[in-house]
This record gives sequence, C-alpha cells and structure tokens, in this order.
Amino acid sequence: MNKKYLFVIGLVIIIALIGLMVWKSKPTNQIKNTTAKQRAPLPKEATVTLDKNGFSPSQVTIKVGGAIRWKNISGAQQTVNSDNYPTNQLHRELNFGAFNNGSSVVYTFIKPGLYGYHNQFHHEQEGKILVTP
Repeated sequence: MNKKYLFVIGLVIIIALIGLMVWKSKPTNQIKNTTAKQRAPLPKEATVTLDKNGFSPSQVTIKVGGAIRWKNISGAQQTVNSDNYPTNQLHRELNFGAFNNGSSVVYTFIKPGLYGYHNQFHHEQEGKILVTP
C-alpha cells in the first residue's frame, strides 16, 4: 500500500474516534428504574405515587431541570406512558414501559411545557406535569 492511502485510513479512524468521544460526552436525560433500596433523591425531585387508584398527586408543577420520580406502590406491575392513549406519541420520552411494584422510574424535564401521561394498563389513571422556565 502506498503512504497516501495509509494516511487517509489513519485520518478517517482518528476522526471517527473523536466523533465517538464527542457523542458519548453529550448529556442525556436518564431514565432510571430502581428499587426502593436504591432510591437516592435527585436535586429538585418530586415524587408521584402510583397505587391501585391512580397517580397521587395527579398534577405537579416543577421548574426546568426538575425531576419526577414515579413510584409504584400498587401491588402489581404498572406503567407511565405519554398521552394520547392508546398511541402514546405526544411526549414519547415518558413511555417508560412496565415497572414492578416497589420500584420507580425517574425523568428529568429539560423543556418547559405541559406533559400529560397515563397508566397504559388503566388508561383512566392520568396525570399532568407542568414544567415552568
């Protein structure tokens, strides 16, 4: 192989590695599914419990950068899913899927707005999060 070809291959590999490092370093909203023993409060965190009757409180107001922890105390698997039922496409970042009794899911809100959600297993159980600047 000639030196020019090897140089181009080396340059492509270096650029790819730098791109991978930059991509990995970007902050993301992390969704955590934890048990009660692992629960460590986040700064500016509010808790919404989900029992057999639904979400409590059903409406919460937080500031951008605040987090909501949904804790399942219903005795069975439950879900938190974005409105609109049944497609759950309005705020897809809230589609956590099923989580077990005694565990929780956490989401940090980075944009202001009104976020509606429901329990996919019992879609009449609804809640709203108002995120203010």
